[in-house]
Amino acid sequence: MYYCKDCGCEFEKAEILAQTHGLSRPPYEKHAACPCCGSGNFHEKAARHCRCCGARLPEGAHDYCNAECKARGKKLWEKERYRRHLSRIDPISVIIREADEYNKTHGTEYSYGQYVAFIRPEEGREQA
Repeated sequence: MYYCKDCGCEFEKAEILAQTHGLSRPPYEKHAACPCCGSGNFHEKAARHCRCCGARLPEGAHDYCNAECKARGKKLWEKERYRRHLSRIDPISVIIREADEYNKTHGTEYSYGQYVAFIRPEEGREQA
């Protein structure tokens, strides 16, 4: 279990990102990142409580206190993974990420509405 210090997300496995640095072929630089925010600022978290009900784990138990909590926890994690998947492909979430990236790149502070009204139509004309 890992904990991201930037966004507070808890996750099982870090996402492996490859930076191409403009190269068309490998070797690429690979690094681990938080699957929620892409930050490399995370650490491994020792589980001392049940991940489902929050009860203190007995000695020798790992992640869950019993089989019922394990089954319920797995079901909840699957629902959360599906929700995160939907948030990645949701059109509004995509535009918000685009606006954030644009603001970082250009040093601006456009809101979602300003980005959609002023910047996004300009980018569409450049590509056409």
